[in-house]
Amino acid sequence: MSISFCGLKENILYGYQAINDVKRDFPNGLRSNTYYDIFEKEKDQKIKVKLEDGISKTRNRVDQMLRYGYLEKDAVEIAVKETGVANCGEQAILVSKKLDKQGIKNKIVQMDVCMNGNCHYVTGGHTFCLIGTSDDMNVRNPETWGDEAVVVDMWSGIVKKASEALNFFYGFVVPKNNEHIEFSSKTCY
Repeated sequence: MSISFCGLKENILYGYQAINDVKRDFPNGLRSNTYYDIFEKEKDQKIKVKLEDGISKTRNRVDQMLRYGYLEKDAVEIAVKETGVANCGEQAILVSKKLDKQGIKNKIVQMDVCMNGNCHYVTGGHTFCLIGTSDDMNVRNPETWGDEAVVVDMWSGIVKKASEALNFFYGFVVPKNNEHIEFSSKTCY
């Protein structure tokens, strides 16, 4: 049985619990080349290259396991355990798996910065988990997510009311001229 709509405080607690459960599974932490690019640019570029190689290995391993019939969430978990590298999409999948185990209904949401009116030309974006939405919400329209909706984002370390989280994300996922943001419920694989 899935919990579909709790209070805001309860949803925030569920989100923190899922992130803590993932952290317990990865006691050495997870590395991310995109996090490094945004928040730690001034540091050693050799680390960035190593992280880019690590995320390539993670994604190649996931692709390989998917061809052998693994479920996406299981494949991501195994690959990330092997490499220790996970960007926002992989981390959202890990959190989603923990929320599933708690019986919490969740969506993995992709936020894309799209160019010239369509998302065939994506120039940036972010992926996170969303909980506490009503059954009739439209993932493409954040105004329908509801007042109890919570973004659970291990990559940035936030668990916030969805409207507050989106304001935070708009600080680093910024559309330029001829660009706009679109939301969808897809994953990176």
